[in-house]
Amino acid sequence: MSADVVAARLRAGTLAWSRLAEDLAEPALVAQVEAAGSVVVEALREGRTLLVAGNGGSAAIASHVAAEFLGKCVHDRHPLPAISLAESHSSLTAIGNDYGFEQVFLRGVQAFGREGDVLLAMSTSGASPNVLLAVEEARARGLRTVLMVGERGEGRRGLAEHTLVVPSDETPRIQEVHMLWAHAWCEAVDEVLADEAGTRGP
Repeated sequence: MSADVVAARLRAGTLAWSRLAEDLAEPALVAQVEAAGSVVVEALREGRTLLVAGNGGSAAIASHVAAEFLGKCVHDRHPLPAISLAESHSSLTAIGNDYGFEQVFLRGVQAFGREGDVLLAMSTSGASPNVLLAVEEARARGLRTVLMVGERGEGRRGLAEHTLVVPSDETPRIQEVHMLWAHAWCEAVDEVLADEAGTRGP
């Protein structure tokens, strides 16, 4: 019984990805993802800080992305300044208790964000109050902003400098695409810096 359910979900996920692959190759969306990625790459090349925020599964992605820059993705290089605003349980619970959960990422932006830095924010629904408030605060402080959402967040276009909408309403697929895009940017940063340092192989 359980094996049948697993097999069915695997088939469904694979089928969903085969459809998504076509949608993700749509030229307008590709151009939007490339533009947002260029903001991340150039900011890190200039020594700016990347702040990453998200709830739940998106918080896990935020930690993953920050770790890619502090460590490496595909090439050895100097560590880059990246902070997951969802990383500290103590900070999240203290801020949530004292100021409200809506401010847990906003206060992180206030503490660490400087003009020219980048906030990468994720919300599968596009409706997470703490993520949206952080984006608004980041823009007000002169940070570059990238917001990644699912198709239910279509109405959030314009909130961030770059709003990327995954053409899906399935949370697992949305988060997988967010990770795909972020990984592409991590790889691009590594390759650009390796080329500049002359350390990338053929």
